[in-house]
Amino acid sequence: MKKRSALLLAIVMFLATGCGNGAEEVIPASEWEDEHPQVYETYLRNNEMVQTTFGGSVPIDYLEKYPELKTFYEGYGFSIEYLRARGHTYALEDVIHTERPKAAASCFACKSPDYLKLVQEEGITAHSMTFEEATEKMVNSISCYDCHENTPGVININRGHFFTGVENLGEEFEPQEMVCGQCHVEYYQDPETKVVTLPWHNGLSTGGMLQYFDDIGYSDWEHPSTGTQLLKVQHPEFETFQDSLHSGFGLTCIDCHMPSEESPEGDTFRSHHWTSPLKTVEASCIGCHSDQTPESLISWVEDIQGNVEERMNESSEALLELIALLAEETNNQTVSDQVLQDARNYHRQAQFKWDFVFVENSEGYHNNRLALQLLDEASELAQNGIDLLR
Repeated sequence: MKKRSALLLAIVMFLATGCGNGAEEVIPASEWEDEHPQVYETYLRNNEMVQTTFGGSVPIDYLEKYPELKTFYEGYGFSIEYLRARGHTYALEDVIHTERPKAAASCFACKSPDYLKLVQEEGITAHSMTFEEATEKMVNSISCYDCHENTPGVININRGHFFTGVENLGEEFEPQEMVCGQCHVEYYQDPETKVVTLPWHNGLSTGGMLQYFDDIGYSDWEHPSTGTQLLKVQHPEFETFQDSLHSGFGLTCIDCHMPSEESPEGDTFRSHHWTSPLKTVEASCIGCHSDQTPESLISWVEDIQGNVEERMNESSEALLELIALLAEETNNQTVSDQVLQDARNYHRQAQFKWDFVFVENSEGYHNNRLALQLLDEASELAQNGIDLLR
């Protein structure tokens, strides 16, 4: 990757402060319909909920499908409710109505463009407003403004937390991946300011992130049965995609998730239906994978995802065993405090790496090699903790 330019650094410093020349009004997506009818029509397709074998946007109860999550996330909001996301157009509605506790207004940071306006108006204090206070100001779900602001066709990266993260990396990325990556990332909320923060100070690897969190003494919660200080991963698609096969070929998010379509007038435009490429195989994939049929390509992808699912379940078994042993020893105190602390550290690391794969929205396809590697590491770390306690 190239080193960041002086221009990028200037943009970073400008946007990271949350300051501008006054708050810009957010033009709703519907007001662009007459000017961009085909694009708007594809955007409305995001209201449709679609299913794939291992993913999709049809809402399911993850706690019901994966009952082990109640053990993994015990004591945290995701053990109360964990539903699969319905898609971008439902983002605002779903975050408002989730039964999980909301820490602050910054929960809206990637759910509504109106949050950007709020930050422009209030500055850094906007992040720590109560969720309820901010709710009254949120009108639009994810739409045109998030990627283009009020200039359709022009990519505008506008999340200050993303620019700060890129600054910490000291690298440049293509606008077509940054515009998606500004929200599809692992993050946490600063305990004091509630500012959304990307843990990229040591790079994009899980090891680097764990080291960063350890250095600042951060955890999302303490597991009530094991006493482990745990971290909850969000949706690290951007991090996972780096160094993947497709990334190596110079592809970005939009090449697969926003394939070209042709209007009745013969004009070419990018689809704004952000869905699985398995639902748009001919437009998204066959151009490069011309040696396959849509059916064979879907089968090939699902084989890869199925292998990741199988390995994920195997890793879950090891993690469950570690948690059970650690909970027992925490209750009985038959081992030394140092042994308990070492076992908890294995628990913290193993669950972070497992969660990094579980919550990543490609079901392991974005970077199959990395997904399998992380699951192997999670299993090994869990087994280390098991061996230590035994």
